[in-house]
Amino acid sequence: MPQETLASRRRAIACRRFFVNVVAAGLACLPSAILHTQAPPVHGYITAVHPPDGFDVNGEHVITTAETQYGLIGMKNLTDNGPMRDALHIGAWVEVSGGYDRKAKTVAARMVLFRDDRDNRLNGLGVIDHVISTAPELVFAADGYRIRVTAATEVKFPRDVKSAADVYAGMWVLYEGKMGQDGLLVASKARFVSTDHPKAKSEKAPSGSSAPAATSQPPLNTSGRTEVQIAVSETEVQIGDDTYRVSKDHALQSRVSQIGLNLVPTSILVLPVNDPAKIHFSFIAVDNGAHEVLTFPDSKGLILVPAQLAARFKNDDQLAAVLADGIAYSLQLQAPTVIQFNRTTLAEAAGLAAAGLVPYGYLAAGAAGSVYSHEMKRALQEQRGRVALQLMADAGYHPWQAPEAWRLAASGKLPTDTSTLKYPERSGYQFAILNLMYKKFAPTNATASGPTANSGASGKP
Repeated sequence: MPQETLASRRRAIACRRFFVNVVAAGLACLPSAILHTQAPPVHGYITAVHPPDGFDVNGEHVITTAETQYGLIGMKNLTDNGPMRDALHIGAWVEVSGGYDRKAKTVAARMVLFRDDRDNRLNGLGVIDHVISTAPELVFAADGYRIRVTAATEVKFPRDVKSAADVYAGMWVLYEGKMGQDGLLVASKARFVSTDHPKAKSEKAPSGSSAPAATSQPPLNTSGRTEVQIAVSETEVQIGDDTYRVSKDHALQSRVSQIGLNLVPTSILVLPVNDPAKIHFSFIAVDNGAHEVLTFPDSKGLILVPAQLAARFKNDDQLAAVLADGIAYSLQLQAPTVIQFNRTTLAEAAGLAAAGLVPYGYLAAGAAGSVYSHEMKRALQEQRGRVALQLMADAGYHPWQAPEAWRLAASGKLPTDTSTLKYPERSGYQFAILNLMYKKFAPTNATASGPTANSGASGKP
């Protein structure tokens, strides 16, 4: 080989080595996550915060650095510190972009964008559960919100109501407004509707006790469904062709019954026993191996709790969360009865223009039993979730335990380390509502336990 060619080759090898060393030295100075794949955006609700430089989004762990930038979705000017960085808290909805470290299984956040839920315009149609105050401003609980009527609110009362002082539990309200910093929905519009529930001639008031007893409840049929025979005895619950064994754990039976009765809303308690809108709730623990609370369209308030599910919960607050969800579902099923007797006034109140946005809109329009649209299903699910939180808070249970309860209930088989469980979709919406309305009760971590293992039932405000 010619001497000149050999020298050229040696110089080329030396240059390549120098280039590789320079690149390696440069990469060594970069964060380790940059060496791995660029992660697709992670978005969802913050479910845990790990100060000073980490948080979780729907089971994904995110780390932040001094270079991480923060802002609102749609904002052009991002910041690397200040108030936006302080907005990292449980319940906030974020979109995170950055690099994914496969070894550490973390996302290194390059940019964190927040969604401003307080800027959303909220509207709906719901029954007033209880009035919190009438002066100096009217504040009441309805549709899972605490709603404030101010001097600037466009208000319309029915003929039998002269002023805010006459508003009462059981009335319906069509509302529109935005969420305030104090967790109250500030109404820009509020139209109140009186309801008149004619007494059903054949209605018999069942016992108010929820202990297993030999009773037979007449089914409710307001939407053309086939009636299902329901019978409850000391040993089993018969619903149509299905049989559920009543749990022999008397302590659990008493616990389920007491927590359930604590959660029943005022708007139901104040109704006469023979009112067709009355729901005679009963709560029974059963042994059937299921991992979800069982409610039935024609059961008039019968809610079954699998003993296997109750055993998963760490405190009464978590048990209250699933019972409150069952109650909220029963309230949704009962809506056709109220609207059936008040079709004219409620349809006029809703104006039917909001039928696609208000969960009860399709009922007021006489479409009970029709196929729901995707938007209607989501609206009903969200209403159910926030009403359940309201029932928990009003009864003295810790509402922040609800997302944790659903995380424990979602898994077919619990892992040894339950902290590895991901939050289901229903927990995400509840985190958003908790962040808006119950922030002062927020724990440092969403998985923190409630006040005590036997907390709750301090009474409704």
